[in-house]
Amino acid sequence: MINYFFFFLAGLILLIISSDCLIQSSVKLSLFFRLTPLFIGLIVVALGTSAPEAGVGIMAAIRNQKSIALGNIVGSNIANIGLILGVCALCSPLKINKRVFKTELPIMIFAVTLLYILCLDLCLSRVDGAILILCFIIFILVSYKNARRSFNENEISDFKFRKVLRKIDSRPVIFCITLISIAGIICGADLMVKGGVGFAGKMGISPWIIAITVFSVGTSLPELVASVTASFKKVPSISVGNVIGSNIFNILLVLGVVSLIRPIPVQVSYLGFEYLVLICFSLALFLFMETKYKMGRLEGFVLLLGYILFIVFLVL
Repeated sequence: MINYFFFFLAGLILLIISSDCLIQSSVKLSLFFRLTPLFIGLIVVALGTSAPEAGVGIMAAIRNQKSIALGNIVGSNIANIGLILGVCALCSPLKINKRVFKTELPIMIFAVTLLYILCLDLCLSRVDGAILILCFIIFILVSYKNARRSFNENEISDFKFRKVLRKIDSRPVIFCITLISIAGIICGADLMVKGGVGFAGKMGISPWIIAITVFSVGTSLPELVASVTASFKKVPSISVGNVIGSNIFNILLVLGVVSLIRPIPVQVSYLGFEYLVLICFSLALFLFMETKYKMGRLEGFVLLLGYILFIVFLVL
């Protein structure tokens, strides 16, 4: 039991240090390539912080643990909205870029709805996987085009770089720091998941419940720490972009790849509860962001409370 605690603690420390470096280097990349912080959050940060979900999903598919692969993604997306954005909004009210509300958020809701429709036949087939990946490619192209067109350096004018990063003007060096930071986040999350799974496994909980709680929260830790760090550093575009981008990545790319490797069966009970919870959280986020394109502490509290109730209901 002591080993599990040290795994958890070491992972937490690695996550915090790596996430701070990731946010710093991501903002530098935004300046170097004149791409909006939102795009960096949507693509670079989201891709890196979605790596644990991808790793868990792909390994679960290879090992024929399909309920873990699907439960991890559904649970992670619920955690990204309820836990992560809830905590971020409680820490510091989030100002939302108008383009997020009009473009990226509808794409996320479309991805959630598409997943639900594809699961109605109780199977995510290889054809369904191909459809998800095609939609992901279209999303990347649209996001890149918008990012080049709407870059505004004033959006990150208040951001304070650490002395070391402030002096670095080499794009390859910053890119390497970003990759190392992502690797650190993934390793930290992996250590924390090992600690959590060690405790959960001894309690005899079903694979689906473990996937949608322990695994989903564990693999969402990179998004949580990266988004909270960005929120404290007054770069809300990265916080929101990271969460929305991760949810889109998880559904369109990760589930697309996993279902191509091995078709995923879907139980009717999942469609009646967990998937509906994910849809409700996504629509709630849309409604909260509609109010003057900002999300305050009250909305953050509602999201976090909803997530806690969801976990309590599952456990009980």
